[in-house]
Amino acid sequence: MNDELFLALGRLEGKMDSIITTMAVHAEELQRLEGRIRTLEQSRSYFLGAAAIAGAAASFVISYFIKS
Repeated sequence: MNDELFLALGRLEGKMDSIITTMAVHAEELQRLEGRIRTLEQSRSYFLGAAAIAGAAASFVISYFIKS
């Protein structure tokens, strides 16, 4: 009886170690992906800001020439 219990506990411990290792790998992957997403979001915000400035400048120039 005790041998079966120890064997079951050993299997359970092995499975838990496997789960912990898998979770650590997933956490690492998640950190890497978050960094990539953050970089993409920042570059997009710079692009949208530049586009807004260009649109405002073009609008100002066009309205200036229309009024003249």
